[in-house]
Amino acid sequence: MPKATIQDIIVRKKKIPSPIVTEKEQFPPGGGSNLPPYERKYGEEETPPKRRLYVMAFIAVISFAFLLFALSMFFVSATITVYPKQKEILINKSVESSKSGGAGLAFDTVTLSAKESITAPLTGTKEIKKKATGIIIIYNAYSSKPQKLIKNTRFETTDGKIYRIDSSIIVPGESLVSGKTVPGSTETVVSADEAGKEYNIGKTDFTIPGFKGDARYSKFYARSKTDMEGGFIGTIYSLSDEDEASAKTTLRGRLSESLLNDARKNIPPDFILYEDAMFFDFSDIKTSGKEGEKTITVEETGKLYAVIIRRALLSKFIAESEISDLEGMPVSSPTLANLSLSIKNKELVDTSNINNLTFTIVGTTTIVWDFDKKSLVDNLLGKPRKNFHAILAGYPGIMRADLSLTPFWAQVLPKKLEEITVKTVVE
Repeated sequence: MPKATIQDIIVRKKKIPSPIVTEKEQFPPGGGSNLPPYERKYGEEETPPKRRLYVMAFIAVISFAFLLFALSMFFVSATITVYPKQKEILINKSVESSKSGGAGLAFDTVTLSAKESITAPLTGTKEIKKKATGIIIIYNAYSSKPQKLIKNTRFETTDGKIYRIDSSIIVPGESLVSGKTVPGSTETVVSADEAGKEYNIGKTDFTIPGFKGDARYSKFYARSKTDMEGGFIGTIYSLSDEDEASAKTTLRGRLSESLLNDARKNIPPDFILYEDAMFFDFSDIKTSGKEGEKTITVEETGKLYAVIIRRALLSKFIAESEISDLEGMPVSSPTLANLSLSIKNKELVDTSNINNLTFTIVGTTTIVWDFDKKSLVDNLLGKPRKNFHAILAGYPGIMRADLSLTPFWAQVLPKKLEEITVKTVVE
């Protein structure tokens, strides 16, 4: 009987399929992973849930905001916009005024002067006779007593030309200087006895003909300090009446403009100047030039007498005249320049002695009630925001006011003066 062959029977294990996990199951919406740790790939970490991130972010934002809030409380600033009480006034009033301020509206005066010159043509001619002039030094070697020489005393040159002094003078007497007798002396102007070029001479010595036959004749003498010049007889070019009138018009126009500009620049800011409260005064023209030339320099001096009024006094005067319920409140007026002020009988005013005037004031201006800005700020320092209007009620000159704090959530005003700004608005 044949042998049976026995073989190993291998029982194969049934393969169990691995469960299929979708991407959505592996990575759920809340974050992290549903895979067990031993099935995760190397390096794959579990991420924190989004909810945790939101909480952390929220905490960070709140902390930062709190920090900003805390810091901002150290840098509070305030702006106060004040609208003061105001009233528009129409005035047409005359008032007696004085420089002393004893009655009516007090005023002050300012005097300014200026000089202008132009070159004008010489289109006319005229015959002239001019005497030579110069300066001499007169000596008294006669005695220690002074000697008076009357006007027109003659002085004679060695060649007989006569010159005369223009006014009476005193010649001092002799004196001792370092043991020596020194003649007394004085200077004066002399003019030639006659017109003409022949009296134009250089420096020379003079005697006094009136002392001839007297011991003083040799002891009183004179010497030139300057040449004798200017003597002339003949026809010269001259400034015609038309050219003179034209020169005056031009010069006075320039002087008026120059003086007015100077007045506006130099008037103190707390005073006001009205154009009809000014007086102009002009001197006679002076001419200068050389003989033979056909042009001449024409010069004139002008003066301005300005009547000025303190702004505070004028504002107060208008308010007290036109507002019945002012009750002594301090006021000002930023629009005083809108008024016109004139002086009654201006042509009769003596500009050298302006003491009393009658003003006429006409126009419309705004009267603004004043308030003590420093006092207001002092009362607001460090106060709660809610107290603002109660403090404002203590200032009757304020119609209303707006408060702006930075940062906007601040509830207490700054404690330092420099951190509060006050703006005044006149509507």
